[in-house]
Amino acid sequence: MLPRFRSCTTDADLAQFTLAFIRQRSDFNSLFRLVDVLAMMLETLPDSLVILLEDEAGRTIGWIHYQYLNEELLPDPRGEVAFINSVILAEPYRSSRTFFHGFRRLAAHIREENSAVKEVRFFAQTENAYLNRLYAKFASIVEHRDGYHGPEHVYATDFSRLLSYLRC
Repeated sequence: MLPRFRSCTTDADLAQFTLAFIRQRSDFNSLFRLVDVLAMMLETLPDSLVILLEDEAGRTIGWIHYQYLNEELLPDPRGEVAFINSVILAEPYRSSRTFFHGFRRLAAHIREENSAVKEVRFFAQTENAYLNRLYAKFASIVEHRDGYHGPEHVYATDFSRLLSYLRC
C-alpha cells in the first residue's frame, strides 16, 4: 500500500507533523534530540510547506517538509529552488517502489504548486552511504556543509531533468 499525501493546511496538521517528527526524529538523524527538532521547526516552519503521509486508516506514517528559495537561497514562496528539508516514512512502509512513487508524486505536486521551480535541492549526511548512492543517480553534489550533527552533502538537480528521471 502506497501512502496517501495530505497537505498541511491547519495548525492541527502542523501539530501532527511536529509530533510525528519528534517521535521519528532518530530516522532523520540518529543523534537528533528533542531540542534539535524544536530548533529546526522554529527555523524552517515559518517558510515551509509540509505534506503528511498517511496509511489507509488515516494515521500519520511520515512527512515531506520542503520550502521554496530564491536565487540567493533565501525563503521565497515563488522561488526557483525547491529545497527538501526532510522526508521520513515509517520503516514498515519503506521500499524502492514507495520511494520512486513518493518522489514522483512530490515532483508533480511541486510542478502544480509553483511553476517557477527550476531546481530541486536536498541533503544527506556524508556518512550515509545508501542515501548518497541513491541521490547520485539523479543529482549532483553542489555543496558540503556542517549539519546539525555532522557533515552533509547538498545535492541539486535541474527540475526538468528530475521530472524526466521520474517519468512525470
